[in-house]
Amino acid sequence: MLSLLPVAKPSPLTPPVPSTTSTDQHTEMLVRLWHGCIALLMAVFAQVLIAGIQRLLAEADVDFPPSILAMAGVFLAFLVCGCIHPAVDRFYQKHLKSPANLLNRHMSVGFTVPFVMICRSPLASPQTIGLIIACFVLTGVINTISSYGLALPLQMLMSRWDNRVGGSGSVESVDGKDKAYENTSSDDSSTYRGSEESYCCASGRSSTPSSSVVESAPEPETTASAALYSWALQNPMMLLSWSLTLLLGLPIRYTTGNPTVLTTALLAAVWLTTLSLQATVKTTTGLAPWLRTLLSSAANPVLWTSLVLIAYTFAESAATHQPVSVVLDTLESHTTLSDLILQQRPSAMAAGDIALSLLNAGLVSWGLKLYEYRAQLLSRAGLTVFAVSSMLAFGNVALGPLLARALGLGPGARNLAFAARSVTLALGSPVMSALGGDVGLNAAMVVISGVLFQMGLGFGVGGWLERVLRQVLPRHGVAAAVTDIEAQGGECRSESNAADAPETVAAGVTIGINAAAMGTAYLYEVGSDAAPYSALSMMALGIMTVVFSSIQPLAGWVVSQAATAAF
Repeated sequence: MLSLLPVAKPSPLTPPVPSTTSTDQHTEMLVRLWHGCIALLMAVFAQVLIAGIQRLLAEADVDFPPSILAMAGVFLAFLVCGCIHPAVDRFYQKHLKSPANLLNRHMSVGFTVPFVMICRSPLASPQTIGLIIACFVLTGVINTISSYGLALPLQMLMSRWDNRVGGSGSVESVDGKDKAYENTSSDDSSTYRGSEESYCCASGRSSTPSSSVVESAPEPETTASAALYSWALQNPMMLLSWSLTLLLGLPIRYTTGNPTVLTTALLAAVWLTTLSLQATVKTTTGLAPWLRTLLSSAANPVLWTSLVLIAYTFAESAATHQPVSVVLDTLESHTTLSDLILQQRPSAMAAGDIALSLLNAGLVSWGLKLYEYRAQLLSRAGLTVFAVSSMLAFGNVALGPLLARALGLGPGARNLAFAARSVTLALGSPVMSALGGDVGLNAAMVVISGVLFQMGLGFGVGGWLERVLRQVLPRHGVAAAVTDIEAQGGECRSESNAADAPETVAAGVTIGINAAAMGTAYLYEVGSDAAPYSALSMMALGIMTVVFSSIQPLAGWVVSQAATAAF
């Protein structure tokens, strides 16, 4: 199930002792910088594409996130071109895959500032906070159980149908997932297992040692200065961000009063530092496995970057004697790069706007990831994803606010925030606008859900759930297939339909519906087979939530019911 996530394997050497020569390290740094330049160009192109779609939507008077349409357009364009000429896939694998992975790795920084904006709301009473937490936990448990409970049996039916008709149900004219993992991302700071592993190997039951962890000849001892130089070569952008924060951001802030450079550089510095710290913890062999898991999961980049920005907000407010809301206004001006391209807003971009632009660019780059996993998506598993996501979307819109009202939460705007409780921010905003829900509370719930799922997956909750389910599920269908693999010696061979296994599809649907973009980004980062289903379910849930909230009879009834007194 959720343990389909490959686990980062510890490096045989304890950082920061270098494992390559100085020339190799320089070459690796140049390759990473080259991928970063391509990723930057991809982000700019994504913003131009978003701007064009945004203009068309404005002329048609349609309120829909342009980044989602851009993602779908990129996927369809590559799919059509790939069917016409096979060189498209080779071009993607060679030139675009690593930059797309780099964008995906950093796109979650866009969730930090919306989480910080929860400080804008007045402090609620302890009773209200308790009710919000109770509603959040209850709806989360219901959504998690419902999404997995609906997706698993439905996909098992699809698998049985495939076995009867003698096919996998997927489109065979496109390449499978083997090609999708020909090359590993060179921008990753950790070594992850590829998706060529079978289900049992990814679960850690019968895997063989990876070549990345084979003992090599002892490295010559290095001095402290050489080790520091090696570390600097591995983290050039982090050092640059801290240098800009201290040497440029602070002086500009206290000479001109403009905090934009300071907040932008600080956001980048803290984000890159926590990512580097998390990667180092994952690959350090000097820690016990349980401690390594605990520390790497606790070092969540979104969580700690948000906390640092919150601390900065209150420190700036105390130092300048300004209200917190005024300081928060300096973190975002609601002007993304696409808005500047369209010249819709005269104000300059702030730190939060740059982060949001990166988030939108990452969403567009998911069109490339969907193309990479096209064999899985163009199958009956895709029907499972759309069906379950649509049912959950209707249930959230129609019943989420009513459940919050029944528990005594109010006013109506807070109740309506649960209509899009786990819808990604790009799609949740138009839902809140249509229903009149609390935007801040909704954004906080989306971010907290993503953080909790990321930390839960890191702590191995998925493996524990899988072991429980293996005890209660009947030993037939896919469970029997996994048993057959284990009985044949446990070799790590990929089955042709492993990506469509019910546990894989159900895991992807569960994470996509409940953890949205943050959970999906985590799955892509670790190379999980469940990642495409997570991305597809996230999109389907958001789109269908927008559709249901746009149906006036249903929306009007939900708004009126959410505003009435509790039962």
